Amino acid sequence: MPIILAHETPAHTANALPITLYGKLVGREKSLAQVYSHLKTHKAVLLYGAAGIGKTALAGTLASAYTELPGGVLWLNVHGSPLDELIVRVGRAYGDLDIANSDVPSGMVGAVASTLSSHKPLLVLDGKPNLPAAADFIRRCADGLPALVVANEPVDGPWTPVEVRALDEQAAVALLRALAGLEGQAGIEDDLAELVSILDYTPLAIAVAAGTIRLTKQTPAAYLQTFEQIPSSAGADAKLLALTVGFRSLNSALQGLMLMMGALFTGGGSGELLSLVSGAPPETIQQVMTMLSASYLVDRFERGDAPYYRLHEVTRLFAETWLRSSGRLESLQMKVRDTLVEYIKKFSGSHDRLAAEMENIVAAARWSADSGDRDTVNQIVVSLMQAGDFVNGGGYVYELLALRRLAASFTTPFPAYPPPPPPETAEPAAPSLWGRAEYPPPDVSGAVIPGGDKEDFDEDLEAEPDAFEDELEDEFDEDFDEEEDFEDEGQIENAALPGLETEALPEGEAGEVARLQAALRQARQQGDGARKIELLAEIGERLAEQGQHNEAIPIFTELLSDYEALDETEEMLRTLDTLSALMVKTENSGAAVMHATRGIHLAEELDDEETHMHLLMTLGDARQQLGDSGEAVRAYGQALEIARNRDDGQNESLALFKLGGAQLDNSDPDAAAQTWEQALRLFRAQGKRDYEGRVLGSLGTAYGEMGRWTESINFHTSALHIAREVKDKEEEALQLSNLGYAAVEANQLGEAVLRYRQALHLAYQANNRDNIVSAIVDLARLLVESPRHLGIVEMLINEAAALEPNDRDVIRLSERVTNEKKLAEANGVQLLPVNGTPQQYAANAYSLLEG
Repeated sequence: MPIILAHETPAHTANALPITLYGKLVGREKSLAQVYSHLKTHKAVLLYGAAGIGKTALAGTLASAYTELPGGVLWLNVHGSPLDELIVRVGRAYGDLDIANSDVPSGMVGAVASTLSSHKPLLVLDGKPNLPAAADFIRRCADGLPALVVANEPVDGPWTPVEVRALDEQAAVALLRALAGLEGQAGIEDDLAELVSILDYTPLAIAVAAGTIRLTKQTPAAYLQTFEQIPSSAGADAKLLALTVGFRSLNSALQGLMLMMGALFTGGGSGELLSLVSGAPPETIQQVMTMLSASYLVDRFERGDAPYYRLHEVTRLFAETWLRSSGRLESLQMKVRDTLVEYIKKFSGSHDRLAAEMENIVAAARWSADSGDRDTVNQIVVSLMQAGDFVNGGGYVYELLALRRLAASFTTPFPAYPPPPPPETAEPAAPSLWGRAEYPPPDVSGAVIPGGDKEDFDEDLEAEPDAFEDELEDEFDEDFDEEEDFEDEGQIENAALPGLETEALPEGEAGEVARLQAALRQARQQGDGARKIELLAEIGERLAEQGQHNEAIPIFTELLSDYEALDETEEMLRTLDTLSALMVKTENSGAAVMHATRGIHLAEELDDEETHMHLLMTLGDARQQLGDSGEAVRAYGQALEIARNRDDGQNESLALFKLGGAQLDNSDPDAAAQTWEQALRLFRAQGKRDYEGRVLGSLGTAYGEMGRWTESINFHTSALHIAREVKDKEEEALQLSNLGYAAVEANQLGEAVLRYRQALHLAYQANNRDNIVSAIVDLARLLVESPRHLGIVEMLINEAAALEPNDRDVIRLSERVTNEKKLAEANGVQLLPVNGTPQQYAANAYSLLEG
């Protein structure tokens, strides 16, 4: 499985920071020293001041020095983020899915505090922080860590406030000279002094003016004259003056792209997204964005090893104002929204690309919900669930649950979790390790150009409508030779794991569902609540029966909401039972736990034992998916007790089967073996040959955990025979892999190679990329120990690298094979000849099973 790269990952080089570093910071020596004096004693600092005053630049300078320390810099760009979101993002940053996918993030305070204390990063919260939440986070999770919080206004909290003010004249002139490329030019001192005075000695305004001077090759005197062309410029905001002059100096293509970024829901996006929205080729986007970045109108940095572009909040508001005044903002935002929906589908198999745009995706869904457009939110939810293991594997359960609430028309705002407990009842933060840090203090020389924050700008400089004589799309047509239908170019098929595929409905069934959906729209328009509920239930059941699990979920979610409004508890229970099971099938484990737990309480109130038992098993399944095996054991055990009390042998055997798996995962193979032996007797009595084989395979795994490899091999061999008898290729492949592993442990290496080759053949037959790579890795790890087999190993690893070039195991094995081959050649080892392909190598071994 590809590694999902979280963009919150701590930075260990200055270039990895999510800001643009332009050069030496000017005029901030005292502020640097003041802030650093607090950071080096592991204290938090609140940097505050007007938008564009250079707070982010100051933070970036300090952060670039801290990247050289082992802990690096955990830089989080935030926008009103609550405590739960901050906790989840820390989990993603350090690859801890227990934290990132927690049902109640505030319950992970201790784990987050321990993680941060262990890694010792410099924490930076930049953008538009929710200051009460930021204060709570620092108190409970980051006590004793150096931290920077960037805000517009001072607020009391667990930090020392430090105001960032405008530059003095000398520093402002020096900054203007450096950024405009005017260093060494004489005779312009008076013009420069007048210019920085008009710009209020504000770093953002000075940077934009400098970029315009450099782009247009104007003299400072000529630039000053442009102010006379701006109506009501006297007394106007300095930043808006600079942005107005800078914008007017751009050609239509540059203006169009800058305005398009103003329509992005977060003010930023990847080059890939900008290309899709504009229709311009990626190469053109990169060229244009390089020019805008050189003009200090756009920040450029790396996200997921690809360029990412972002407007300063002041620049973004400037662009929004121009678009709104010309009546283009809403239509362009709709285009961005539609493009993001297509983006998710197009890159469903490229999880790093999805992660790079997750902020825009969530923001687009929120914008759609605010506009009353739940259908788009549903499309986004379904598309994300179809994107393989992205949500669970990437730690985006928090975001998906929030989107689900929007899709179901819940009135509670983001985030998707209940409010955190008050500070006095929260789990205490782990003791800080920073006091024992032995690292030397970093060098804080060097600097960056001002970044900054957001503030409303004056109404005096609203855009003139005549600046938009042509449609924005037409400007891109002329300047970029736009391809109209980017959706058809290089579409990537949805990559889904087993159980997440979206199967097409049979033609007749699809027509019936379409008829029901049309009737549902009519019922909604007529306000016929009873008919709406009837249709929702029928549509949901048909979709679920046909395996359309992702599509069924929003239907049942809406149905549940309607039953809640009517207080129909029995129907609510039935829907919670169905909905939680669907969540498990689509591996939306956190949501499954939430719905199953709620259903269990309701079943107890209604004294419905059968549904109670079903929900307990569903809860156990979800806990297993989340890796919480102890809780799964508890849930399955309770379901087993109900099944036995009801004399329900069918569910008793199923509960035993599931319970054994949870016990094994909970490091209790003895208990698991005993449980599975009970299940085996029941399945044999019931004539369930397929389940009999699965239990035998499970017993093989349990005995392997106990180190009893001969017995383990016997169980797996029996399971393999049954899998072939019932023609279950997936189970057959699993048992072949298990036999390979058991043979290695039993030191039967020839048998292990044979079994791994046979498993590889089935992976090729199933065209399962993950299983192919996994089988190759297992086989290569074994063969690489034999110098004579290195040529075969190289063939196999080259195949795996073509499928998953970023897989860490594949990369390590490739490097090892290269080194081992050189050593073998130096020692005169005769390598076995390599004939054929990996597929043939696997198929030859599998033919022995069929002989």
